[in-house]
Amino acid sequence: MALWAKVRLRMAGPWLSLHRARPLGTRATAAPKAVLPFEAMPRCPGNKWMWVLQIWKEQGSENMHLDMHQTFQELGPIFRYDVGGRHMVFVMLPEDVERLQQAESLHPQRMLLEPWLAYRQARGHKCGVFLLNGPQWHLDRLRLNPDVLSLPALQKYTPLVDGVARDFSQTLKARVLQNARGSLTLDIAPSVFRYTIEASTLVLYGERLGLLTQQPNPDSLNFIHALEAMFKSTVQLMFVPRRLSRWTSSSMWREHFEAWDYIFQYANRAIQRIYQELALGHPWHYSGIVAELLMRADMTLDTIKANTIDLTAGSVDTPLQTAFSLLMTLFELARNPEVQQTLRQESLVAEAWISENPQRATTELPLLRAALKETLRRW
Repeated sequence: MALWAKVRLRMAGPWLSLHRARPLGTRATAAPKAVLPFEAMPRCPGNKWMWVLQIWKEQGSENMHLDMHQTFQELGPIFRYDVGGRHMVFVMLPEDVERLQQAESLHPQRMLLEPWLAYRQARGHKCGVFLLNGPQWHLDRLRLNPDVLSLPALQKYTPLVDGVARDFSQTLKARVLQNARGSLTLDIAPSVFRYTIEASTLVLYGERLGLLTQQPNPDSLNFIHALEAMFKSTVQLMFVPRRLSRWTSSSMWREHFEAWDYIFQYANRAIQRIYQELALGHPWHYSGIVAELLMRADMTLDTIKANTIDLTAGSVDTPLQTAFSLLMTLFELARNPEVQQTLRQESLVAEAWISENPQRATTELPLLRAALKETLRRW
């Protein structure tokens, strides 16, 4: 699950100290009078293929954010980086990111993941929002927004996430109580990751995977393993031109395609189940984003399937960010026990209010909200 490291680069914001970085004309504190040529931008040293070989050797890039931290220290808040067959520019300062977003058109040109695109082209599948650009991307995005990103949609699926969060807390609490010392020492990262996947899948399909139980069902475990294989092979293939990697990494491409096959099969089964339940006229209640898209019916079934698959993959990549942020919050609270105790007291006081309405968590827990924002700022 190494794709998160790529996303983290864009989030490597203000927590990076630049007191040793050499001054650049691109720094927000002193804008240049004349626009410098692209070649004047600092360039990360080293052979562009060495990093690709390192990814293959380590089967991922889990420490990429640390490498970028060091590079920002040395080159400043913006630099060029050539990796394999890709040319990239990394920006650190939030104000520079804001200027880039303001300069984007109605149809921003986003980097496409070549391995994902290659699979869909080979299998004849439609592409969803993650693999589209231009007017079609904009059209699909507008159709998805009401059921995915709007405030009313958030209010609908927050109780689903809240239920999974409560189950997760109870699971950890039960493990603590089983210990005679009343404490627990464990690597919590896998548990946090399963929690985030369980929640995102429930929000999408209205179906629990059972990952928080002691014995998850085989289908759920196979689904998780397929996602892991897909993301691992994505990182290993995305920086190498397809015409080259098809000869040098044939086994990796086979693993990538087999993983996607299973993910598509799983998603198709879930969509068909939801469609049949709606067709039979079962009593309606909110049961996830896919059901809402099917009932809205402003997209064809093939388009809904394509975007659902992309949301499935995105819901995995996004929980990686959620899991990392949650882990870092727990890490910071462990280092600051007095803050941890204050947060616990705040939670106990607001417990009854939040139990009645999970939407109140953002207003009834201001200190927790501040702790999460500080974690994001620092990490």
